[in-house]
Amino acid sequence: MKVDGCGNASYYDEGYRKMGEALERSGRQIEYSCSWPAYINGGNESLQPFPTFIEYGCNLWRNWHDIQCNWESLSSIIDHWGQYGKALQPFAGPGHWHDMDMLLIGSVSGGEDGGVTGQRCVSPEEEQTQMAIWCISASPLIMGNDLRNISEASKAILLNGDAIAVSQDPLGQMGIRLTPDTPQQVWSRALANGDVAVALYNKGGASGERQDAVDIKLDFATLDLYGTIEVYDIWESKVVGRFNGTYTANAVPHHGTAFLRLSKVEAKARE
Repeated sequence: MKVDGCGNASYYDEGYRKMGEALERSGRQIEYSCSWPAYINGGNESLQPFPTFIEYGCNLWRNWHDIQCNWESLSSIIDHWGQYGKALQPFAGPGHWHDMDMLLIGSVSGGEDGGVTGQRCVSPEEEQTQMAIWCISASPLIMGNDLRNISEASKAILLNGDAIAVSQDPLGQMGIRLTPDTPQQVWSRALANGDVAVALYNKGGASGERQDAVDIKLDFATLDLYGTIEVYDIWESKVVGRFNGTYTANAVPHHGTAFLRLSKVEAKARE
C-alpha cells in the first residue's frame, strides 16, 4: 500500500497515522509505503521526524525527488544520500527503510509503445552503479522496467545473487558514503557475518563530460579492517585475491562502480 503526499501538513500527520492503524487492524501482512518525507522540510533529512514514520507503521518512505529516466536524476539521488547518509542511517533497519525510488535498470524511453523500445535510460555501467549504491544504502529494490523486454546485461545486474544478498542482509544496517562528494568515492555497509560490502564509485568531474576509467584505491583501515582481507568481486562473481592494507580497483569506468565484499581471512577460517 503506497500513500502519496497529496495533501497538507495536517493530512500527513493524521492521514498516515490512520492508514497505518487500519492496515494493522486488517491482520494482513502489508508493506506500507509512505511518501510523507518527500514533501516536508525541503529535503533536509536531518529535520525529518523519522521516529514518527516508524511509530505510524511505515515500512518504507520516499525521501526525495522522483527518479527520472536519465543519469542526471539518478546521480542527484546518489548525491543526496551521500550528503545525508549519517542522518538517515540510524532510522533504517529491519521493517523500516529509506526508499531511493525505483531502479532504472533495464528501463528505456522514447518508444512509441510506451517504452518497450527506445533509448535505455542509463548506460550499463550506470545501471551497475545504481544497483550497488541501492544495495549499500539498504533501499528497496523495486524494478521500474518492462519485464517483457530487457537486455541480458540488465537482467544479469538485477539477478546478481551476491548483490541481492547485500541488499537483503539480515543485520539490516544501512551503509553510507565514507568520502566527501569527490570524483571517486567509497561507500560501505556492515554485514551480519562481519563482512563489509563496498562500492567504489567513479562519479567523475562536475562538467559531465565523459572521462577515462580510473583506478580507485581503498584503505582497509577506513573500514576498521586489519590483517589479511579477502576481496570478492560481486560483478565478476569471484574472489580476486587476498590483500593487506589496501586494495585498488583498476579501470573503474566513468559513472561506474566496483562492487566488493570484504572478508577477514581469520574469521573465514573459523567458520
